[in-house]
Amino acid sequence: MNDFLEALFDPEFPFLRNAILSGVLASISFGIVGSYVVTRRLTSLAGAISHSVLGGVGFVLFLSSKGLNPLGLTPLHGAILASIVSAIIIFIISKYIKGREDAVIGAVWACGMAIGMVFLAYTPGYKDPMSYLFGSMLLITNKELLNLSIVAVFVLGTSIVLFSQLWAICFDEEFASVRTLKVNFLYFLLLVTTALTVVMMIPMVGIVLVIAQLTLPVLIAERFFRRLPTLMAGSILVCSFTSTLGILFSYLLDLPPGSVIILLSLTAYLVVLLFKN
Repeated sequence: MNDFLEALFDPEFPFLRNAILSGVLASISFGIVGSYVVTRRLTSLAGAISHSVLGGVGFVLFLSSKGLNPLGLTPLHGAILASIVSAIIIFIISKYIKGREDAVIGAVWACGMAIGMVFLAYTPGYKDPMSYLFGSMLLITNKELLNLSIVAVFVLGTSIVLFSQLWAICFDEEFASVRTLKVNFLYFLLLVTTALTVVMMIPMVGIVLVIAQLTLPVLIAERFFRRLPTLMAGSILVCSFTSTLGILFSYLLDLPPGSVIILLSLTAYLVVLLFKN
């Protein structure tokens, strides 16, 4: 424990401070967006978006290796593009073409991963996808902290300004439509917000684990809170607590922080289910 505190306050090694700060900043977006996702039953959709991100990452790395990236795109830009494209595809097919949304979500989920792995296979040199799949929280930089801050402000601002409208489409879309709300626009905005949140959280816990941290804190908080605003606040607190404690345990046990955070959230959820049924 003393080693952890010394490393935490050592000015020459900011990685632990950045990791904890990233966990707190991410908790704001996780708590708010996760509440909408769980309430609107969009968990599988968020999972499809998160896994499709690998396609954009692999595409940008492939272009860069071939000298075909004059705009200087980074894997983050590719991830954002892939997530938004996935959200648009799911939105159009489910709302306008009237396709089976569950099948579309599964197809986007699998195809995004497959496209990413193909591009990585054709990228010269060794490209380890593990950092994208499971995150590298201890390598969070100041630039990524800034990105997390921007997303947190965007998510918080959107939720405050459009809270009643988003609340309406989450709980009763037919009622929202009767009240002449722009249901399709609000649904698309929710998808895009979810996509951006997922992308910015990938450096923390990775593509595979991000969906768990998006939902588990909300599932824990909803055992204590019923109103949506208090559910969001409770989810933010739970997510911050599990992130910080997970970083501590990962440092002491020399384990990957993303995996420890998810296992800690899962343990907390099981304990809550047992004693708060």
